[in-house]
Amino acid sequence: MIYVTGDVHSRSIGGWEQEKIGSEVIASEKYLEILKKYQISCTLFINGKCLENEKENVEKLLKYDVELGGHTYDNFGGINIFKSYLNRKRFKCIYGSQNFQKKDIEKTKKAFEKFGLKMGSWRTHAFGSNEKTFKILEKVNVEYVSDLLGDVKPFKKNKIIHLPINIPVDQNTIAYGELMPKNRDVFTSCTKGRITPEEWFEILKKRVKENEKKKISSVILIHPATMAFLDDFKLFENVAKFLSKYECKKISEIIL
Repeated sequence: MIYVTGDVHSRSIGGWEQEKIGSEVIASEKYLEILKKYQISCTLFINGKCLENEKENVEKLLKYDVELGGHTYDNFGGINIFKSYLNRKRFKCIYGSQNFQKKDIEKTKKAFEKFGLKMGSWRTHAFGSNEKTFKILEKVNVEYVSDLLGDVKPFKKNKIIHLPINIPVDQNTIAYGELMPKNRDVFTSCTKGRITPEEWFEILKKRVKENEKKKISSVILIHPATMAFLDDFKLFENVAKFLSKYECKKISEIIL
C-alpha cells in the first residue's frame, strides 16, 4: 500500500519557496490535479491558519480525492533557529512546552471545525513531536499521526495509529539549484540536500519496490511547494506516473 502525503503551510510563513511560488495552497491544487490524472488518493497536512486566511483556495482542494490533516496552527508561530535551540534545551522538543503544544493543537482543531472539517489526522511541523504531543492528540480525538521517520511499519500505540515516513523526504534530500561538491559534505545541513532530483526519484522507486517485497506500506512525503519550486511539477508528474502502478490510500484508510 502507498500513502502519498504532503505538507501545506500558510502564506504568512514567508519561506524561500513561497517567495518564488506564492501560495502553497494554490500550488497544492496543481499537485492534486496531477494525482487525479493518475487516480491517486492523498493526505495533505495543512496549517490551521490556511483554513482561516485562504478559505476559498482550500475549498478548491476538497474537489479532489484528498483528506486534510492538522499541521500545527502556523509552524509554532514562525519559529527561528534561536527559539528552536531554546525549546530543544528546555523541553527536549522543538514544539516547545506541553502547555504551548496543547494550545496550538486545540487552536488548529478549532480552525478545522470552523471550516466544517474533522481533524482526524496530524503531522507536527518539522516532525517536532514528542510523547507529550501524542497524549494531547489522543485527548482531542486524533486517530492517525505521521511524523516519525524511519524504515518502520505502521503501528498502533495507545489510541493512535502511527504511519512513519519511510521514504527519504524530498525537501530534506534534494539539492536546490546546481549540485556542488559542498552539498555532498557529510556535515552539510539536511535542509540543503545532497542529491539531485533525479537521484531522489531513483531512491524513491527502489525503496517502494523494496517495501513491496517486505510487505511494508510506503509512506511518502512530497511537498507541493517543493515540486512547484523545482520544475513546476515535472518531476512530480513522473513520480505520480510511477506510483499509479500501486494501490494508493489516504492515511485514515489504513487497516493494520
